[in-house]
Amino acid sequence: MRKEDIKRDKLPSIIMTGVFIGYLAVFSLGTLLIKDREFSEMENRPLAQKPELTTEAVMNGEFGNGTEKYMSDQIFLKDKMMSLKTSFDLMSGRTYQNGVYFGKGGYLMQRFTFSDQLETNMKLITDFADSCTVPVSMILAPNSICVNADRLPKDAVTDNQVDIHRVSQFEKFAGHFHNYVMPYSRLVELQEQGIQTYFRTDHHWTVSGARATLDMWLDKEGIGGTDAPYEYLDGYKFYGTLYSKVPAFGAKSDNFGYFFNPEGQYTIEYVMEGRTTDRFVDEADLEKKDKYGALLGGNFALLHITSNAAGGRKLVVVKDSYANAMLPMLADKFSEMWVVDLRYYHTGTVSELIEQNGADEVLFIHNMDFLNEDRNFVWLG
Repeated sequence: MRKEDIKRDKLPSIIMTGVFIGYLAVFSLGTLLIKDREFSEMENRPLAQKPELTTEAVMNGEFGNGTEKYMSDQIFLKDKMMSLKTSFDLMSGRTYQNGVYFGKGGYLMQRFTFSDQLETNMKLITDFADSCTVPVSMILAPNSICVNADRLPKDAVTDNQVDIHRVSQFEKFAGHFHNYVMPYSRLVELQEQGIQTYFRTDHHWTVSGARATLDMWLDKEGIGGTDAPYEYLDGYKFYGTLYSKVPAFGAKSDNFGYFFNPEGQYTIEYVMEGRTTDRFVDEADLEKKDKYGALLGGNFALLHITSNAAGGRKLVVVKDSYANAMLPMLADKFSEMWVVDLRYYHTGTVSELIEQNGADEVLFIHNMDFLNEDRNFVWLG
């Protein structure tokens, strides 16, 4: 073979090697030269910082592990590369990535699988309800993958949250409560009417879905619906938690909005943090990526909320983040509430809160995925 032919055959390999080396050089230099980020708006979490180099850290492996996390978090153009990969996957016909299904109409839906923890949690909650000295109610919200099942890709593999084979299990569960609401049918009905009850890009429901569900519970309680003169404030562009898992170029944003009662008067005490406010939504938080986090500023161990609601009713709420869309409207029905998130409240029990504050009722507000997975119901007491 002539030297010219050999050179010509090697040329593609030489070009690819050059491109690869150039790629590594650009990203390595970019990672080293660009200022480290402390927080990722895309992932809504703090990012690993450069580890301290000490003999002890090297010997026990902390430096190596810290460096690996640091390089992974601080890599140059990480968010853009994630979006590029997701976009390529979509173009290649993939319907599932990183625990999320790509549904019709731009809906991103988190895969759901029943776990063994569900039965344990149901037992802990019903034991509490049976022994509680005041009435205990439950609002159990289905997730988007259940209500929007018709939008799932045909090859989706996920458990049905309203599976006919589990009806008896949940009917038995419901029997332990003063009032029990599982709003699946109502939320499906609203979706069919064109009312968006779940975000497309986030794992939470919208305030419209939360309000419709709260109306169902208030009706059972016999204390009327959400009848305050609410104003709906929206127009906030929102990309949620599921988008952060599978970001794609050109993805359609959600429109975040919330209900505001101009006649409401509130004091919201963040007990562990030692601060108070008079509003449920901080407008500064609406400038951040996580718009849903603007509701109460996120999740906290214990809130004490008072309002100008008539009737003097006192309520203890045991909740996850789905409740945050509901609490502003709930405060217009109860003049005093203690709001507990068991993921963070480990300094006492719910039973003690009831006794110490003379609560009239307890309301659990949870979504199905949370009930299925969380391991903190042992703190009910």
